[in-house]
Amino acid sequence: MKRTQIYLSTEQWKMLHALSFRTHQSMSDLIRTALDRFYIRGKHSNFAQAVDSIFGLWADRKDLPDTNTYIRMLRRDSRSKRLRRD
Repeated sequence: MKRTQIYLSTEQWKMLHALSFRTHQSMSDLIRTALDRFYIRGKHSNFAQAVDSIFGLWADRKDLPDTNTYIRMLRRDSRSKRLRRD
């Protein structure tokens, strides 16, 4: 492992400091993890590409009811029917 020094903006430092406090990880650990994910493994860009590729996937489906009908169906209350039976 090599030691290096970087300059962060005040906003970047505050964000990293708060994240470090919440996750109980050192700021160095957080920076290394971010660099690994973004530059070395490319997981960040692959995830973003995956999300972009599925956006609107079901937009043209004809076998699904429209959203309002579906929500009304889910929220349909059977309480009044149960009360009438008693």
